[in-house]
Amino acid sequence: MIIKRRDLLATGGSLLAGAAMGVFVPLRAASAHEYEVGKLKVEHPWLRAPGDNEKNASFYAFLHNSGDTPDKLIAVKVEKFEKAVIHGDPKNLELETPIVIPPKSKVTAEPGGVYVALLGAKKHLEVGWGLEMTLVFEKAGEVVIDAAIDAPDAKHAHDAEAMERWEKAHNKDTSGPKEAAPAGHEGHGGHHHHEEKK
Repeated sequence: MIIKRRDLLATGGSLLAGAAMGVFVPLRAASAHEYEVGKLKVEHPWLRAPGDNEKNASFYAFLHNSGDTPDKLIAVKVEKFEKAVIHGDPKNLELETPIVIPPKSKVTAEPGGVYVALLGAKKHLEVGWGLEMTLVFEKAGEVVIDAAIDAPDAKHAHDAEAMERWEKAHNKDTSGPKEAAPAGHEGHGGHHHHEEKK
């Protein structure tokens, strides 16, 4: 499900009702950006949208562990992409490894650091909307989140300057409702991902 995050109606009930009916629902930045599962908290999840004529994206978030034992992000489920690959070793970002979250600590998945590569977008993702994903942790289990879809060159979540550049380049009118861009404008922001043959 893709959710627009700019024009949320003030009530959360309408968001839940719309989601239950399978309707695209507006989602404003004022809505929840923290998700808890077990002793873990996922904060400000976001992704760099695919660039024009590309099909891959990168997912980032703050991962907090308030527990006494480590946990790991071991999988990501996202219907809009063919595959999600976790690059959790900060010393070797080419490796496909879980993101380890030590006890009583925070791990930041960010550009230039650990991240999740989302490969093979099945359809266009609109910058300024949100994308539903499921994060799977080894001990805490699964949590469904809505990640903000930011511009392909965003440096952080809700990067206003990157959004402005993207809107200008794509002739977007920021005051009114957004129109879907033509199909085929997909890509992978920031990280170059080379798939290993298995």
